[in-house]
Parts: sequence; C-alpha cells; structure tokens
Amino acid sequence: MLYMDKLDISIQVVNYNTKKYLEVCLDGMVKDLEGEAIQWEALVLDNASADDLTELGEKYGQLPVRFLHSEKNLGFGGGHNKIAKEARGEYILLLNPDIEFVESKTIRRLLEEARKKGVAVIGPRLITKESVTQAWDHGELKGLKAWVENNKGDSYWKERATPGIVAWVSGAAFLIRKDTFEEIGGFDENFFLYKEEEELSLRLRQKGYASWYEPSIIMRHIGSVVAKKDDHMGASKAYYIKKHFKRRPAYYVARLLAALKIG
Repeated sequence: MLYMDKLDISIQVVNYNTKKYLEVCLDGMVKDLEGEAIQWEALVLDNASADDLTELGEKYGQLPVRFLHSEKNLGFGGGHNKIAKEARGEYILLLNPDIEFVESKTIRRLLEEARKKGVAVIGPRLITKESVTQAWDHGELKGLKAWVENNKGDSYWKERATPGIVAWVSGAAFLIRKDTFEEIGGFDENFFLYKEEEELSLRLRQKGYASWYEPSIIMRHIGSVVAKKDDHMGASKAYYIKKHFKRRPAYYVARLLAALKIG
C-alpha cells in the first residue's frame, strides 16, 4: 500500500511475548482512528520474543501498520529507539501492548492538547483493570515532597484531577514530538526496563521542555505483563542516581530530608 512522506503521528509498540494484549491494543487503536482526519502509521517491533505475529500482519495488512523485528531483546528504550528511526510522524506515540482504549477520539485529543499547550510530551490518566487511577502514571514536579523525591532519584505521585506540567508521564502512553525525541538523543539504552521515561523527561526539562499530564484523557493499562518491576527497578534506579544525582548537593540534602521524614 502507499505511504505518505509526512504524517501527523507514528504509533509505536514494542512487543515481548504479549501477543494477546497487543491485538486488543491494536484493535482499539484502529477503532479510535476510524473517521479521523489524521495521517498516521503504526509500527510494531517484536523484541526477539517467542510470539509469531504473522497473522496480525495479515489482519492489519490493508492499514498503515508495519511489523518490525529485532534479533535481540533491546529492552523498552532500545526497542523504541529502533522504531523511532523508522517513524515518519510529527509526533510519536509510545504505547505499551497492554494499553486498552476506553474512550473515543483518544489519539486525536492527545494530539490536539499537545499542539495547543505547546509541550514536548503529554500523557493521559491511566486506569487499572478495576477502573481506578493507576499510581505512578506521572510524577509530580512542584512542592517540597516532589522536590525531595525528585532530587534523590525517586518520584512523588498523587492522584490529581487537574492537568498541568509534571516531572514525567508514564511510558505506557507517552506522546512526544519526534524532532524533540531526536534532539534529546532518544532513550538512554543503559536502562533495560523502568525509569527510562523519567530520565528522558529529566533531560528534556534540563533543556527547557515541559511534560504535561492530561487526566481528562483516559486509557487503561493492565501493567506488569512483560516483567516484574522488582526484576529491573533496582538496577535502573542505581544507574539513574549515578548518572544524574551523585554529584549534586541537592541529592544529599534530599536524602537527609527524607531520612528525617521532612517533606
């Protein structure tokens, strides 16, 4: 089929043994985009998993959905970096394969809000299978508690109904301008799983870019379908602290305040 040179959005999904979730995600994406005046493509990377995605390639063969393959498991950030090299959208939307669409016009609304607010990154409110807000769908930026956690390599989350600038939004549903993604150098591939989006958002913030949390737009995230957080979070957090915080006086102040339970 024909592909346009310039697109509004490229939707990226990294698959690792998550085929049953992936098909639900792609079905929801296609339905969400039906009738929209949006030029789009979807790129799905099988990250050296045991899944056979041939039938999905056939199912979506008449749509601008492409399936890529990596001989090596590149992790979350490495997988998305690989896909982004192929992407032709003004924006790229990172979706976990276990994301489900629960509202109409979700992608269009995310695009509209990103353009209207002029932000580099925007993320929706994520809900669980039980339809409650998922903790850690964003990290707070303002306030003493946020300052303490952000400066010791952690994050502070609280449920909020108001949109606004935040420290980061979840990589499970993460819309970013492609030129900004390229400018920042994409994800640091020293992270295999977890904290990649937090670290990328920190580098964006250091360059004056903003991340926006939009709780009026909702998506469902099943969560932990690829690996348990405990399997990778420790190494990711240690690397994050070593890279960004160990030489900062604020890091030691934040550790002291946390130990004293101030903030």
